[in-house]
Amino acid sequence: MNMRLSVDALRVFRTVVQTGNMSQAASLLHLSQSAISWKIKRLEEQLGCQLLLRGGKTLDLTDQGAALLQHAARIVEAHDAAVACFSPSTMRGQLRIGVAEQVSLPEVCTVIALFAHRYPKVEAQLVIEQSQHLRQRFASGELDIIVHQDFAGTAASDDRPLWTENLHWCAPLAGQHLSGDLVKLISYGPDCFYRRLAEEKLHAASMAWSVALECPSISGMLTAIAAGLGVGIMNERSMGGTVRRFAELERLAPLPQVTNLLRVNAVVPDPARDAFCAMLATALHRQPG
Repeated sequence: MNMRLSVDALRVFRTVVQTGNMSQAASLLHLSQSAISWKIKRLEEQLGCQLLLRGGKTLDLTDQGAALLQHAARIVEAHDAAVACFSPSTMRGQLRIGVAEQVSLPEVCTVIALFAHRYPKVEAQLVIEQSQHLRQRFASGELDIIVHQDFAGTAASDDRPLWTENLHWCAPLAGQHLSGDLVKLISYGPDCFYRRLAEEKLHAASMAWSVALECPSISGMLTAIAAGLGVGIMNERSMGGTVRRFAELERLAPLPQVTNLLRVNAVVPDPARDAFCAMLATALHRQPG
C-alpha cells in the first residue's frame, strides 16, 4: 500500500466535504469534475477504504472519511503556511463580508479558506446576519461585500443575481394537517422577511396564526419543525431531509421565489475584493430554477 498521500488530493477531499458537492469543489479548485472524482477514488484505493457515501444529492462521510478529514485539515493548513512563508503574495488588505445563513455557509467558508491560502496577507472577516440587517450594515459602510436574499424581481441596480430558488412551507415528515385552528408558526424572528411574508400570506388566506417559536438559525428552525412544534418557511436549499413541503398550505398560501444576490462596495478599486468576489460567485452560482 502506497501511504504517501498527495496534499492536492487531501485538499480536494476536504473541499468536497466542505461544499458537499463535487461540481462545486471542481469550480473552486479549477479542476474538472472527473479529476475530482479520480483523486477521491485514488485516495480510497491508497487507504483501502471508502471515504464517502454517495447517495442521491448528498455526500456523507464514512467513519474512515471523518478520521481522514481531521488529518487532511492539519496537513493542508501546515502546507499552505509553509508555502506562504517562502512565496508571499503581494496582495494585502481587509475584507468585511456579510452573508445570510440561508445562502450556503459551507461553500462561503470554503471560499474564504481557499482565498486565505492564495492571499495570506488579506484579512477576511465574516458576519452572519439576516438579509435586512446585512443591507443596513452595507449602507452604513460597515461591510464591503454582502450575499443576501430578496424576492425575485426586486434586486437593486448594484446587486448581482447568483441564483433564484423556491420558498416552501415546511412541516414535519410525520405529517401535519390544517384543522381550522391557529397555524403555529416557527420563524427566524421579527426582523426576517420570511416572517413578514408568512404573516401576509396567512392573513390573505384568512387563516389565524400565532408564533410558537422564534429561532435565528436554520438548524434550530429545522429541529423545531421536525419535532412538530409548528410550520415555517424555508428556502429550498436549507430544507434538508428532516422536514417536508406542506403541500396543503402551499395551495392555500402560495409563496414567491427568492433571489440570492451579491452586493459589492466598488467605489474604490480593490484587487483583493475583486479576486474574492470572483471566487465567491463561481462557488455560489446555480443554474436557473
